[in-house]
Amino acid sequence: MSTPYNKTKDLQGLDSLGNHIYLEKQDRLRDIGIDIQTSQIVVVGGQSSGKSSLLELLTGFAFPRGQGLCTRYATQITLRRASVVSIVVSITPRNDCDEELKAELREFRRELEEFDPKELGMIIEDAAIVMGIRAGDNKDDMSLPMFSDDILKVEISGPDQPHLTVIDVPGLFQVTGDAGGTTELDKTMVERMVKRYMRNERTIVLAVVPCLSDPATERILQMAKEADPAGVRTIGVLTKADLVYEKAVLSNLLKQVQSGTLKLGYFIVRNRGADEDDLSIDQCKLKERELFLKPQWSEINRIGRTGVEALRSELQTLLMDLAKRELPKQKAEVLNRLTDCLEKQKEMGIARPDAVTQREYLTKHASKFERIARDALEGRYGVNPIFAEEPQLRLITKIISLNEGFSDLMWRKGHLRNFEGSTAKEKTKRYDADDSEPLEYEELANEAHSAALSYPELRNVFPNDNFECEPPSNDPIMEHIGHCYRESRGPELGTFGGSMLPITFREQARKWAPIANAHVRTVILTVHCFIKQLLSTVFVDERMRDELWESVLHDALIVAYARALRKADYLIGIELRSCPSTYNHYFADNLQKSRTERMEAQVAVLEKESQSRVEQGSSAAVDTRAELKKMVREKSNAEQVKEDIHDTLKSYYKVARKRFVDVMCQQAIDDHLLNGDDSPLRILTSDMVAKMSDSQLDRIAGEDAATKRERERLDAEIAGLKTALDVLRA
Repeated sequence: MSTPYNKTKDLQGLDSLGNHIYLEKQDRLRDIGIDIQTSQIVVVGGQSSGKSSLLELLTGFAFPRGQGLCTRYATQITLRRASVVSIVVSITPRNDCDEELKAELREFRRELEEFDPKELGMIIEDAAIVMGIRAGDNKDDMSLPMFSDDILKVEISGPDQPHLTVIDVPGLFQVTGDAGGTTELDKTMVERMVKRYMRNERTIVLAVVPCLSDPATERILQMAKEADPAGVRTIGVLTKADLVYEKAVLSNLLKQVQSGTLKLGYFIVRNRGADEDDLSIDQCKLKERELFLKPQWSEINRIGRTGVEALRSELQTLLMDLAKRELPKQKAEVLNRLTDCLEKQKEMGIARPDAVTQREYLTKHASKFERIARDALEGRYGVNPIFAEEPQLRLITKIISLNEGFSDLMWRKGHLRNFEGSTAKEKTKRYDADDSEPLEYEELANEAHSAALSYPELRNVFPNDNFECEPPSNDPIMEHIGHCYRESRGPELGTFGGSMLPITFREQARKWAPIANAHVRTVILTVHCFIKQLLSTVFVDERMRDELWESVLHDALIVAYARALRKADYLIGIELRSCPSTYNHYFADNLQKSRTERMEAQVAVLEKESQSRVEQGSSAAVDTRAELKKMVREKSNAEQVKEDIHDTLKSYYKVARKRFVDVMCQQAIDDHLLNGDDSPLRILTSDMVAKMSDSQLDRIAGEDAATKRERERLDAEIAGLKTALDVLRA
């Protein structure tokens, strides 16, 4: 027979434990249900260690005997002061169960107006069935799990109740496979559960060990040391004192209490005996007092650490100190969580149940996208902290570096053959030491090609092979020009026909197309990555971002990229398929310069020869003027024409190359990929949102069921956290 529940006298000693503002705050925090650790007591120990009996003495509440279910899951006994007496039993689901089961567990709720052992036993069996574990000793349940991570919550209210929460967890066990059907998995599960509660820094751990056991070998004390290394939360409780008769055992107990390994020490208590089920709690207390007044207990009794009353007094001090010490941390934790939730709520924006709110939300984010993109194009990095947080969004800086690399590559490797008379300076990089040297463009282009493979939508934009640009050939260009002249000359006398310059120019500039296309594709990837990154930054809702991408941006971006590539092909065609043409005076200057350099080179050769003769003692110096006339007279018409073709080609190539680089960067890059009306960066705008249909808006900005649930969860959590903050600040 179970002990009747005493609602008054049995708990009077606990009033000092709960009748304080700090503990009332903890009780109110638990009522709010915001999943914040509160100050509480957990009773841990091995099976049959006497912890359930200790729990009964502390709370005045005893589970019906013989049920055994209270040790198959964590049981939270919450005492609270109220005008009406009631006992409410509910289940707090474990974190990892699915939503359907979680809802079923939360629906479980049973109420009692008074303590009825039989009815309470039935409720406990019902709870076990809902949890999906074995109920009582039913043999039909043997296939079900023995233990559960769910929490059985027993709330006891009454006018004489203190504010207190005590947790009872399953007892540790070593032997498995007994008649009860426990397994190694059960053993591991129970140990993990016990450790989880012990690690809570706002929990006082009552480590229960029988008096006749050796504390040095008790697993629960080792676990307590691991969970509470400083020893500021752990009290050892030595139970079953009525079974101690030998003086040697009493002597060991005295040593343990006086100088045990626990910083907070040990207490010794007497448990309810196996044949004392009919005794009330008051009668059990009386038997405990009588035991410790016996002569053999006198030395230990003088220390003041015997009996549940002494333990309760110590718990009062510890629990109050713990609650007071943890209060600032709880405030900080609640405030941090509230800040995080408010930030998430802000990111989600307003609720969007209709087209008006959906358009407002999408317009706001599209405008933000436009603004950041514009700042990125203008290099206004100081106006928005996002450019410091995400430097990869500094778009125009990257584009300028790419354009410089493109220009440098065209200058170094754009021509098929080196021109005659090119100086060593011309064959090296043209950037001064003070300039920022661009990266090797071939490397950049190939990195872009590799990166593009991670974007399936760009596979049709990028070719399958890597970009390679060989350096200009040192094969004599005059031989090639001579071959072209012989194959293409017309009836002209002393000059070359109009087809010679186009033929030689197209041959010399044949690498322009692959270089230019590689550059446009590299910029396309840079812009694409920028758009992707900025979308992730502005549209934090992944579902909305994905829908916006698929229904609006994807196809439009591919069209914009194709348009830029077509523009590049058009500009390449203008340069290579049209007749060479320029009105730039730089062409005439270059041509005159080339002819002058050729003459100066010939004069230099003659002067060197004359100087050599003088040094060798010859009295006859070279007549430079006469030798020059001789060289001109002896030069064939074909040789003269080849030199003219070379000098004209070289002069025009320089003009055309600079023009081509500028036009490519201005039209294909800047206009088609950056700042033009049809730029990829101008697709997502507030104007575009204004033109969307209601169905488009709902598909993109409407909230799905998961988003609505998340919003409701956030709203509820924010409300709870605000209430908790008010409680903690009161």
